[in-house]
Amino acid sequence: MSLLRKIILTLLVGLSVTFFMGCAVISIPTPTGMHDSPKAGAPADEVLSFFEGVPYRADGAINRSGEFTLFADQQARFKSPGLNCSGFTVAGSRYFFERDYALDDVNIDRLADSGPDAVRGEDWDFGFDVILNLTEGMKRKVMLPFGQKTKIVDGDGASLRGFGLHDIKAWNDVISQMTVGNVYLFSMSKHVKFKKYTILHHHVGLIIPEKDGRIWLCHATTKGGVNKVDITSSKNLKRIVDANPENSLGKRMILIVEAPLK
Repeated sequence: MSLLRKIILTLLVGLSVTFFMGCAVISIPTPTGMHDSPKAGAPADEVLSFFEGVPYRADGAINRSGEFTLFADQQARFKSPGLNCSGFTVAGSRYFFERDYALDDVNIDRLADSGPDAVRGEDWDFGFDVILNLTEGMKRKVMLPFGQKTKIVDGDGASLRGFGLHDIKAWNDVISQMTVGNVYLFSMSKHVKFKKYTILHHHVGLIIPEKDGRIWLCHATTKGGVNKVDITSSKNLKRIVDANPENSLGKRMILIVEAPLK
């Protein structure tokens, strides 16, 4: 990627962030077919409860007009709700960060390394791009266990993958660092072997600590739609881990990025 293109992409994302932060009031339309939507900045339990139970739809998203559409075909319209993991993460982030994100801004290929002719396959790091585009311009950090540290600028979707998804000790250490007043966006990645793909950032979601001590991991899954689990429960955490079994190609990883609520 040329230096000029990097500068242009950074400026575009920065201008979008500046615009949203400069607005005194953000009004987020109630999604089609849904009722009693929360206001921007509403408590976490209100936002998560609003989306909980929305069915899974492959590539499903909500545009800035509140219409259910698709990431790849934003002319598509659906009368009934449906979201995939990225669609829910964007929809929830609108309320938490009080920014009415445009889907095209969330889709920005940050390093121009995942287009149609990408060496690692098209959209191989889509989840990586989504969580970083949503938190662009914020005071954010990568959550790592046992005192490890890294900077977002130091890696791409292949080198910046967080910690082992199946490492329960690492999970517990990272969970112990989570604090109320922050949102934690995650991207799970795994090694794959089809076509040109070798690594795939395949699943994203949100983690929200509550004042009562619960920490909700909320995401959209193919079987359960939008659902949440309290990962302070070792049983619930094990369910998340076991739903993503290891394979012989390499370790599954999870990148968690902390960003402050507005």
